[in-house]
Amino acid sequence: MNILFVTPVESKDAKERFIALCPDIRFMSRENIMAKDIEDAEVILGNLPMDMLTHAKKLKWIQLDSAGANNYCNLDKDIVLTNASGAYGTAISEHMLGCVLMVMKNLARYNELQKSMDSTNLGSVNTISSSKVLSVGLGDIGSSFAQKMHALGATVYGVRRSLHDKPDYIQELYTMDNMDEILPECDVVALSMPETPETINMFDERRLRLMKHGAILVNVGRGSAIVTNDLYEIMKEEHLSGVCLDVTSPEPLPRNHPLWTTKHVYITPHISGRFNAAVTYDKVLDIFYDNLSRYLGNLPLKNVVDKNRGY
Repeated sequence: MNILFVTPVESKDAKERFIALCPDIRFMSRENIMAKDIEDAEVILGNLPMDMLTHAKKLKWIQLDSAGANNYCNLDKDIVLTNASGAYGTAISEHMLGCVLMVMKNLARYNELQKSMDSTNLGSVNTISSSKVLSVGLGDIGSSFAQKMHALGATVYGVRRSLHDKPDYIQELYTMDNMDEILPECDVVALSMPETPETINMFDERRLRLMKHGAILVNVGRGSAIVTNDLYEIMKEEHLSGVCLDVTSPEPLPRNHPLWTTKHVYITPHISGRFNAAVTYDKVLDIFYDNLSRYLGNLPLKNVVDKNRGY
């Protein structure tokens, strides 16, 4: 069986763990891989460019190291696609919490004042415990964030495709069709959805203006959920107290785009997840190992992506 592992494995123990499971597994650098290296691959563990995958004529299953899978949904219907959902919630939700506190407590603004040795008091701030929070998307990432905000005393609302099995940490559930009912009341709105036809341009000028004046917007899902130029227009007016973007549309944002220097807009280069946190890397490897064990044992795989839905 030809199994190719293209996600970096730095630990000797981790490699030996996979070799013990499948002695024929091949570890290769993603950067150095060539078309001939994947021609006979039955299984690929890790993300390769779609144009590269056209050379994998014998491919039956690809296990992504990302939670997002929309770039791979054009794969042949006979190729099973699984993602790493469940690995990123811890790290990304902590990034989201940090963003909220940075804006809510004026920390970025005080950092700017420090540069000019300015001791101005910027005045009153809100607290998480008195805030209403809307988590748009309740997958692993959105749920992890919602739980953290609930634990800190916030009243948390959730948005997902259908209303079922409301978690205890969610005050009330909404769908994408009726979330505008709660949106104007929320002090924090956090986006963690995958890219689907329903989520593209979800937050256009109308919906951004519907948000509460002075609210905080955080996006760690896909940049396409927000219409970038509409966001720029409303932030020129400082409609929101802060916008934290770990994803943008386009991505990366062009160097000359005015959003880079717009007041109260904070942009990070899609780093809330990836393998920047060791715990994320460990969880991805655990997902790989579990699913590979299932594949070798002819058992149902976990995290199978519905290519029609995109997640």
